[in-house]
Amino acid sequence: MRESHDLIREHTGPATGASPMAGLKTPIAWLKIPIAWLKIIVGPDWMRTYGIATGMALVLCFTGANGTNVLPLAPRFLYWFSLMAGGTIIAQIAGRLLDRYTNLNLWQTITVMMLCITPLITILAWLVTAGVNHRAPQVEALIVYLPPVLVISLAMTGLHVMVSRQPIQSHAFATAQTLEPGVAFRERLPFKHRHADIFALAAEDHYLRVYTSAGDTLILMRLYDAIRELDGIEGSQVHRSWWVAKDAIADITRSDGRISFSLKGGLWAPVSRSYQKALKQDGWL
Repeated sequence: MRESHDLIREHTGPATGASPMAGLKTPIAWLKIPIAWLKIIVGPDWMRTYGIATGMALVLCFTGANGTNVLPLAPRFLYWFSLMAGGTIIAQIAGRLLDRYTNLNLWQTITVMMLCITPLITILAWLVTAGVNHRAPQVEALIVYLPPVLVISLAMTGLHVMVSRQPIQSHAFATAQTLEPGVAFRERLPFKHRHADIFALAAEDHYLRVYTSAGDTLILMRLYDAIRELDGIEGSQVHRSWWVAKDAIADITRSDGRISFSLKGGLWAPVSRSYQKALKQDGWL
């Protein structure tokens, strides 16, 4: 009822002499609404997400799944691609809403998501199939689409879980042989950085930018391998291209749904949406 109350609430008129357009949203303000939805639909890892959808469409197309082998190749691919892309959009919206308004673990999220998206994708498949066959959708045929949609939705969700990596972490322990944390990694750094505090690592193509209390330096190394050598320093991957030390975080900034860490030394590190849930569970956010 809050929305109704807000709609009927009396609004204060514009000030005397104000523009006739006063109180109306500007075109830019109105554009924020579709842009926000576009960000939800596309998602932060859109190439991976829709790449999986396209790959599934190709597999189902060339195998002629669900009796579609009677269709010519091009219409068959368009049929499966429309279903995979449409299903992905539905899943993206459901996933963002679950991330924002719930605090479920991975398997709870998958279960709730399947319950939400399966009926919607079933209706999508029912309508698209009717369109391909150039006939009106038959209500009694709707239930027929539920089992194959459920199987494909489970397969798609499983693929997303497998390719969505959890953040790689380094842990705050040191063996008796180490004189200081992350000694194996420190030996790779120029002399002036070896005993400095390590704030963050950022991948730059095949190189790694290392930010320390003595400044930054560039070394030839993969981020994944570097994090494995940082045990003894408590830190975590916060983005596909960033690792930060927990002690280096000075502040957390949230803006337009995006989160960044403000680090010592005036450095800012982005926090990927795909890692936010794991970081929240670990007490970083």
